[in-house]
Amino acid sequence: MFLETLDLKTNDILIYSQNKFDFNESFKVIYKNRKIKRPIPISYFDVCNYVKDPSPKNLIIYRMLTNIDHLDAYSSKYGYFIKINNKVELIYFDPIFAVKDLKHLRFDLDPNYFRFKIQQVGLTSLTKKENQASFAEVYSFDLKAVEAQNQNDKIFADAIFAFDPDYSEEVNEEDKEEKEFDRALHRRMNYPLKEEPDSDSITNLDNISEDKEKVNDNLSTPAVKDSEKVQLVREEIIALLKQALNIDGKKQFTNHLSAKSNEIFHARKSTTENLPRANEAKEVLDLFKSTLKTDNLSAREKLEVILKLSKS
Repeated sequence: MFLETLDLKTNDILIYSQNKFDFNESFKVIYKNRKIKRPIPISYFDVCNYVKDPSPKNLIIYRMLTNIDHLDAYSSKYGYFIKINNKVELIYFDPIFAVKDLKHLRFDLDPNYFRFKIQQVGLTSLTKKENQASFAEVYSFDLKAVEAQNQNDKIFADAIFAFDPDYSEEVNEEDKEEKEFDRALHRRMNYPLKEEPDSDSITNLDNISEDKEKVNDNLSTPAVKDSEKVQLVREEIIALLKQALNIDGKKQFTNHLSAKSNEIFHARKSTTENLPRANEAKEVLDLFKSTLKTDNLSAREKLEVILKLSKS
């Protein structure tokens, strides 16, 4: 996911995630008005607060469409609800959260017949005043299997700060005030991830492949049955997720990230770095500045990619 606040003057921020199933390490925030701009860890739960805040922002998230009729969105564990084009929708901050959610969404279908799409969706805040954020869709396109596996939205931050001499990923040892701020913030956000041991299960990014048979399935987003209750349901899901992660706000937690997760991420990172991503990131960001579509993105929006799952 990628989030950029717009013209907040004193507190503009940028948030990105790296497609890791980690509620502490995947998300980074950059404070755009600080002397040295660098990524700082931010928790999944604080990201949720920034997303629902009504302040103007641009947002890049992911939606999942499936061939399951009437799939209950409220059975989600790792999704989030926002209003897009005046309709409440279940979205995900990263492709990996969508895939991990498959074992929690309530449906009964043989995985051999299950088909889905993961779309990257660009959103911008609507100008009307509301208590919570409401967005208009700027663009969307289907992710290919290799993109869903290797997506790293840090590329958008890199594109924005490409020519900014004050942008750095390294801690400045001489800047003690900012360094201590970072340490305090990281301690507060230091939630452990109790990931379920499913590295060999079907809900693994490596098990995504493209359906070459071009089956004409009708794919749709999970159904939000009662949009009026979505705020209550959203808070209940977050509360249950915190409970599952053993977060009670009173204890001092230590960071946990398995060696296997690190190994997988670094392998994917090396693969991603070989993809022609910089120009694509700039093209996507340009869509927020103009109503004109770029040729490449327009072609991507017309490309239909249907995915399937298979055990490796």
